[in-house]
Amino acid sequence: MPHARQRRFFSLDQFQSPWPMLLALVASIPAFYDSLMPTPASWAAAMYVVSGALVLAFAWRQMRHARRNLSAPHAGSETRTRTRWRLGARVDWPLGTALLLCAALPPSSQSASALGWRMAVAFATLVRLVLISKPLFERAGLARLLGMAAAVLGLCGIGFYWIDPEVTSLSSGLWLAFSTAATVGYGDVVPSNTASRIFSVFVVLLGYGILSLVTASVAAMFVGSQERKVERDILRDMHQQIKSVTQEIAALRQSIEEMKQAQQTDTTAKSPPSSAEPRI
Repeated sequence: MPHARQRRFFSLDQFQSPWPMLLALVASIPAFYDSLMPTPASWAAAMYVVSGALVLAFAWRQMRHARRNLSAPHAGSETRTRTRWRLGARVDWPLGTALLLCAALPPSSQSASALGWRMAVAFATLVRLVLISKPLFERAGLARLLGMAAAVLGLCGIGFYWIDPEVTSLSSGLWLAFSTAATVGYGDVVPSNTASRIFSVFVVLLGYGILSLVTASVAAMFVGSQERKVERDILRDMHQQIKSVTQEIAALRQSIEEMKQAQQTDTTAKSPPSSAEPRI
């Protein structure tokens, strides 16, 4: 029994954790922005290699499980799930290869073509990151969304503090991350270099989306409470009406029973006594 539970937990049909893929994709983000620095660090290429290798390993694992499970007869919904995972693996093959190629290109600060290639790969990485993290946001409560929003804005603030020389404190980086994600743009702190401006694009795409989810969750909470109040009022009225109808039916039934008893009494009182026949 424990072995069966373990196989079911790690099976592609029942469970597919997005965390390995998420970590692999997030690992390429610091490498992308470090390549924009005037003097890139040596670990940027290594991060691209690690990210690409993990994505390829994840794609190979998905493809292997999908081929193995598609050979057996299954229900239609389960077959569609396996087909979706196989299609995801096919997308991950070129993405992992592109990440490995980013490690071999010259620094983005020295080559415009390398910068264009890395930006295209970064957008593809962002799209894949959003798609694979979608289950984490589905049916997520307000507390989880607030935690995710705080984590995203915190990481974005650290990113601004790291790549922008004009952001001299972490608090300024956090403020710039929030104002950028919320599309407020007060103008007191602004991106000052190319890397920071490119980073702002991703902050808007990712931060604005998660802040919108938080706002929608708060609005849904108030709307849901109002709907529940209306439902309770309707149910209360229905219960009162049902109770009233039940009492009326009981009273009507009692009146019918009393009328039947009265009719039987009248019939018994009006019937003549039976006379015995004389014997001969």
